[in-house]
Amino acid sequence: NLKLGYKTDIGAFTYINARFGVTIEADVQIGSHCSIYSHNTIDNTKGKVIIKQGAKIGSHTVILPGVTIGKNVLIGAHSLVKENIKDNAVMAGVPVKDIK
Repeated sequence: NLKLGYKTDIGAFTYINARFGVTIEADVQIGSHCSIYSHNTIDNTKGKVIIKQGAKIGSHTVILPGVTIGKNVLIGAHSLVKENIKDNAVMAGVPVKDIK
């Protein structure tokens, strides 16, 4: 249930739970120690995670189930992503907010 695009770069110690599907498109960079969940056992939420082309995810970021991250999005380190993010956004925080 994990689909990786061309030239995808995933940092060391990143955890990907792809039970319900994770798609990471081409030219995506994911920092080290990130966690990507398609299933959250704490509240039993589930859903496919999609990270679109050219997105860059800072280290130690957590992405929760059912989230789509748009093209060319930049997410700062140590962020929590629990909602969809539109293309070309610059986001950071817990939970993420637009900082551009």
